[in-house]
Amino acid sequence: MNLKQDTLNILYEAVNSVKPDNIFDDVNFNGGNLNICGDSYDLNDKSNVYILGSGKASVKMAEKVKEILGTKISGGLIVSNYHEDIEGVEVAESSHPLPDESSLEAGSKMLEFAKSCKEDDFIIYLLSGGTSSLLEYPAEGIGISDINTATDILMKAGADITELNTLRKKLSKIKGGRLASYLKCDGVVLVLSDVVGDDLNYIGSAPLYYDSSSDISADIIFDKYSLYDKLPKNVIERLKSEKDTESRRSLKHYILGNNNRALLKAAEKAENLRYKPVILTSLLQGEASAAAGFIVSLLKYHSTHEFLSKPLCFIAGGETTVTVKGDGKGGRNQELALAGLLEMSGLGNVSLGCIGTDGIDGNSDAAGAVVTPNLLDDVSVDELKSYLRNNDSNTILTKLDSIIKTGNTGTNVCDVYVGLVG
Repeated sequence: MNLKQDTLNILYEAVNSVKPDNIFDDVNFNGGNLNICGDSYDLNDKSNVYILGSGKASVKMAEKVKEILGTKISGGLIVSNYHEDIEGVEVAESSHPLPDESSLEAGSKMLEFAKSCKEDDFIIYLLSGGTSSLLEYPAEGIGISDINTATDILMKAGADITELNTLRKKLSKIKGGRLASYLKCDGVVLVLSDVVGDDLNYIGSAPLYYDSSSDISADIIFDKYSLYDKLPKNVIERLKSEKDTESRRSLKHYILGNNNRALLKAAEKAENLRYKPVILTSLLQGEASAAAGFIVSLLKYHSTHEFLSKPLCFIAGGETTVTVKGDGKGGRNQELALAGLLEMSGLGNVSLGCIGTDGIDGNSDAAGAVVTPNLLDDVSVDELKSYLRNNDSNTILTKLDSIIKTGNTGTNVCDVYVGLVG
């Protein structure tokens, strides 16, 4: 039994299960009706059917939709963090993880496309993680640099995705249902969720969805992270003056892929490898180091107690945060793995692995890492702590040959964590 390799195989299966090619089970077209998750849309009387979309997975999602609908597609516009030719559909390459002028250009193109649609057209919008940065059109008096400054301050303070996207929506002319308000036609949104709990208010900052009852007050976020003296003055003024009466609209959304799907497929793979799978949660949040302590505590307990028959596979999903205090290289998954390794002293037959399903973890080229207790033979606890204090998990985990590299996976459904007890 190779715990490290088994951990990797389970993580890879989780990621593969939520790639765009594998999430369209409940979408089909019979030549007249588009069927989505039990609902049917008659496209016979539509002048044009367009594919629109944004996010890191939108290119591959668009290719799949074109495959399903064929010549029924009249054209479209996709915005992603890379370019790939799609016949008849424009693909605009934009910026991630922070917006720049290309994001503004993409936002302008998407607005113009939305405005040009006629009442008897139909749009299929493909929404995935990364949209908040890739597609932007700032509110009046706000610039791209203001949004980047606010985002950077919040991320380094440890804000989660809902808090980040709350402020992003308030600083934008297309987020929070504002893009949908420019459409005269009907349409649907097919979603690959990168938000813990799949709240449509925060996936991609919700360009085509608005629910005022779920809005988080800017004041709450200001107080939590003491932002009053940190954010640019014009940003604070915009957040204070934003009006709920601004035009917004929602289209019907369908979540085709999410973190829970990845966890279920990970559990199936674990069973095939003869582990007893236990899915803990898809809602794991908080500081990466604290999450690591929780998972390793389970490994400790079950490595010495017979409450559950072994071998065991604990599986969780979610998205942790890191309060950045150093200037090292890494990301939340590598930080979690490093913090977990620090807790493994005295353990034997266990492993811990975690992966960002998009293949990108923080400011590194890694997706995550896998650690086992035997690595403590090669490095001292004090040395590991110094790397952790400097948020430099990538450097030490690379030395320990623990890094996972996948490259761009074409998907994004938060993170997956796997702990094995042999």
